[in-house]
Amino acid sequence: MRRSKAVSAIALFAAASLVLGACGTGSDSSSGGGANQQNQKPGEIGGEDKVYKRPQVPDLGTITTVTEENFQDFNNLIGATNNAANLLMTVATLPSPYIGVFENGQFLQQIDGDLMESIKVTSTSPQVVEYKFQKAAVWNDGAPIGCKDIYLQFLVRGKDTGKKFDSSTAGYEDIKEVKCSEDFKTATVSFDKPVADYRGLFSYTNNDSLLPAHILEKQTGVADITKLTRTSPELLADKVVKFYTEGWLGYKKEIGPSGGPFMIESTDLRDELVLVRNDKYWGPKAGPAKVIVRTNTNAQSASQQLQNKEVQSIDVQADGPTAIQLKNIPSVKVFAQGGQTYEHIDFNMSRPLFKDNPEIRKAVATCIDRNAIVDNLVKDIDPNAKPLGNFVFMPNEAGYEDHYQGIGEGKVADAKKLLEDKGWKLGADGIYAKGGTRAEFTLGYKTVDRRHKTWQLVAQKCKEAGIQINSGQKDQFNADDLPASAFDAALFAWVGGLTKSSAFQNYQTKEKGGNANYNLYSNPEVDRIWAEANSNLDFAARTKQLNEVDKLMAADLHSIPLFQLPDFTASDSSIGVTGPDGKVGDISYLNFQGGQTWNLWAWTKR
Repeated sequence: MRRSKAVSAIALFAAASLVLGACGTGSDSSSGGGANQQNQKPGEIGGEDKVYKRPQVPDLGTITTVTEENFQDFNNLIGATNNAANLLMTVATLPSPYIGVFENGQFLQQIDGDLMESIKVTSTSPQVVEYKFQKAAVWNDGAPIGCKDIYLQFLVRGKDTGKKFDSSTAGYEDIKEVKCSEDFKTATVSFDKPVADYRGLFSYTNNDSLLPAHILEKQTGVADITKLTRTSPELLADKVVKFYTEGWLGYKKEIGPSGGPFMIESTDLRDELVLVRNDKYWGPKAGPAKVIVRTNTNAQSASQQLQNKEVQSIDVQADGPTAIQLKNIPSVKVFAQGGQTYEHIDFNMSRPLFKDNPEIRKAVATCIDRNAIVDNLVKDIDPNAKPLGNFVFMPNEAGYEDHYQGIGEGKVADAKKLLEDKGWKLGADGIYAKGGTRAEFTLGYKTVDRRHKTWQLVAQKCKEAGIQINSGQKDQFNADDLPASAFDAALFAWVGGLTKSSAFQNYQTKEKGGNANYNLYSNPEVDRIWAEANSNLDFAARTKQLNEVDKLMAADLHSIPLFQLPDFTASDSSIGVTGPDGKVGDISYLNFQGGQTWNLWAWTKR
């Protein structure tokens, strides 16, 4: 999950689309060989993109949905937030030049034709991309959406400014300049070196969006940000940095305008978010007039709410019994398949126990039983689930190689031998120790039933190997402890997007731009090879480089991959979604673009 759903990405850094074979209708399906399968011949740079226009949808009135974690921060583009829960708001209210859509069983990156007049690559050497915004596109306070909003991201996500503004620089640091037209409706973006995934910049498909640059100007006294450069003192002033990194935390109506089909009516930033139609939106009206998004971390309780008709759709991390129950209810439609989210355990590499004792990391990776975790917690939801063997590619993606064979097989004796060979002695309490240091740590995780059960399975097996793993369960672990690196080890998940480049910030050395590198891992070779892959337009060569990166991380064992988390949502069968062809299908789930609400504007009655 980006953190619990920690949004930073995962999918090939290419101008390619992903094929989600089972997603056309969103009906009850499981991941198979074709789901998420990447195109082996990605679209060429500058290739003609299809344009998505939102459908005309009849009024749906008020609907209520349930999610496990609710909207918290307006600015989701910084390391301090970076939470998939915020995408509930992002995809409904913030503009994005490219969006993801399903078409003929494929998930594609398409131009948002309601926002954009056109997006064209006007030159490939050097690479130049021209963005033309619709004249009618405005924030709901009346300010135009356009070049200034692109220019703001160009400024704060440079090689040097990215760290100061706590923002990922992948792709953005390679932008040489942005030129705005007189009416600020055209942005001409020139690059220093090729960026194959230019479609992901500023867009949902890269877990990004545009933020209202005019609000930053008003709040900081900057007259015109397009007159600034990445080295301008006015940009680097404390008041500008402070506003960008702190001013948009949480939500304040006066500085958080909408540029999408919906606007925020109210939010308590925890238990409930209420969206209503944006009356200033220039495109087709959204189907729902009001959407109430409520938080419920208990899958069984949420399931009961759906069955009782209290809510129309639920987005929770279902357990096996709940998933089986829902699949057997005729009035419920279930969507379940392997997605781009992956669950893992990270060791905090700044803690002496893990930094100075690699055998501890390896012993933990040896004593845990990943098959037992998958069998007990995942297979009833997705029968095709299996232990994960790669952090860069998912099992149903082209390029996937298993680099973690032989670990996580519950080999207690082997784990004990690893420790004893390095001088660890088994104490009377059954726990190993060496030089006054005990083989003991706390595993932090958000309060989610499946995560608690995962900790129980891990702790029980490793206790047999003389390693004490304590529970660090907390409601706010993802929001507070995780981004602050305030943990010994962390159990969470990353949510993927359509770009491997954005996943770089999860593993890149913190001081070099890894603003989402919460476990403070560092390997110069990983930094070097991944950076090279981000500019490599050769699909096969790039895939090889990214697998080399994963092999290096597997050798370091700074993190243990557990499993590919199934995308899962269940909805009342009376509610559907209008597709690009005008036909009404089932509500589906797109983890890196808001989950169940990724196409909320198209929801309708059947």
